[in-house]
Amino acid sequence: MRPHAGALARICRAAFSAIAMAALIAVPWPGRDAAHAHEGHDHADKPAAGAAALASPRVVAVSESYQFVGIVEGEVLVVYLDRAADNAPVTSATIEVTLNGQAFKAEPQANGTYEVTAPMLKQAGPIEVLATIVDASQSDLLVGGLVIAASTPSRGSPDYIALWTGMPKALGQDGRLILAGLGAGLLVVGAIGVYAWRRRAASTALLAALLVVGLAAVAAAHDGHDHGADIRASGGNNPQRRPDGAIFLPKPTQRLLDVRTATVQIETATRAVRLAGRVAANPNFSGVVQSTIPGRYEAPPGGVPPLGSRVKVGDLMGRVAPSFASIDSSDMAQTLGDIDQRLAIARAKLARQEQLLRSNVVASALVDETRMEVDGLVKRRTDLLAARVRSEELRAPVDGIIAATRVVAGQVVTQSDRLFEIVDPARLLVEALVFDQLDPDAVGEASAAAAGDTNVQLRYLGRSRALQQQYALMQFEVVASASALSVGMPVTVVARTGAPMSGLFLPRTALAQAPNGQTVVFEHREPEVFVPRPVRTEPFDSQTVLVTGGLVAGTKIVVKNAPLVSQVR
Repeated sequence: MRPHAGALARICRAAFSAIAMAALIAVPWPGRDAAHAHEGHDHADKPAAGAAALASPRVVAVSESYQFVGIVEGEVLVVYLDRAADNAPVTSATIEVTLNGQAFKAEPQANGTYEVTAPMLKQAGPIEVLATIVDASQSDLLVGGLVIAASTPSRGSPDYIALWTGMPKALGQDGRLILAGLGAGLLVVGAIGVYAWRRRAASTALLAALLVVGLAAVAAAHDGHDHGADIRASGGNNPQRRPDGAIFLPKPTQRLLDVRTATVQIETATRAVRLAGRVAANPNFSGVVQSTIPGRYEAPPGGVPPLGSRVKVGDLMGRVAPSFASIDSSDMAQTLGDIDQRLAIARAKLARQEQLLRSNVVASALVDETRMEVDGLVKRRTDLLAARVRSEELRAPVDGIIAATRVVAGQVVTQSDRLFEIVDPARLLVEALVFDQLDPDAVGEASAAAAGDTNVQLRYLGRSRALQQQYALMQFEVVASASALSVGMPVTVVARTGAPMSGLFLPRTALAQAPNGQTVVFEHREPEVFVPRPVRTEPFDSQTVLVTGGLVAGTKIVVKNAPLVSQVR
């Protein structure tokens, strides 16, 4: 047992030496960061150098027309090309990228990016990048550079030193305390193990147990703190808010959030008031089709005209066959009987007078009167019989399209039924309700916004002088035809009134709330960097604010989805 115990003791002693060395390396003792830091680089106040070293290599180039951002993924350079004016993606350009003098064509992708595949992107070192862009009739040349870092740092290299010196910073205060405690515990375990080994009295089992505990502690510490993974996660394509408040928002995230920018300039505008309204038909260019008699509707050749079909004045829309109630049929039968009786008497009288005329007993004028009476009774009888089966023709009163159809073949209709409604879509009106928001006579210009981003210009016609349930009715004419408008559609009327004002105007979508509660806008300083700017504003209209402080003309800011940018932490 004695030789075996000595061998085990030697093995444990070697293992304890390794554990102690690991603990000394892991423990962030005082002055260690300062030893590796040099003049001008205070690692305690800045992000870990390992984070920057292991971030995705990227090239950024900007011109007056474009923003060019290329992110290296293995041996593929993913190119994001946006317009400098509004940050809108450019997806139809032809791009040629030159890497250290070797030309490559950037292939467009379905997601709006371009890709360049080059094996040299996997080799460490600097790469000069030239991008030739041709978009429609515009072309541009952008110059930039990127640095490909070594994938596996060697011991003694700057990346390796940066990895270890940046580890305590990446782990944070809690992580450093945990590692310090583990290191101290391992040193105590080593001391106890050496003492037990020297005693050599039943120390083999105790030494083995302490060895197991020490290894488990080291394993647990490293399981809970994957230093390399943490440092890598701090860079790359993850949005993050920097200590100075600036937001790093990579181009992939900008595409996802649909961020748009604009350069603010001093403008002159008039205050606007929003009014609720609806689209109405113009009475001079619309009409209805109705029947003047009750009866059964008969469709014209080709069937009932469908909705949306265009018609012209006089086009046949159908017929209405008259129908009679039982009392009407009785009256008609009585009238026919009376006419037949009078006709029979008149014909007999005419026959006698014609015989007497041959003998010159009666005057010819009397015979002519009797003949005219007979002809009149015959005509009345014919017309009365035809009225029972004669149909009324329904014809279009105006040019336009059929906006409503309320009849089917064979339907029994009355004089009050509106069978068809015809409107001219190029001649519509908009009626707005006014509840003392403005003086109707002071309206200078107006527009109407409907669903689907439809916006049309309006011309003021007039207003009602009588209140209807505490509101007045304003009537506008649609200046330009809008096929998306339909009669009865609700719209929002924006009427501008008052004296013009000059200043910096922003859409409400450009405003966001900072974590400290301030109202801010985001300046687009670099292609992937946004800086919050506190501003002071006052409402101008329902969709626009007037900037009264904190912003100067010529600043490029986010005007769409700024609250989403503000959520980056």
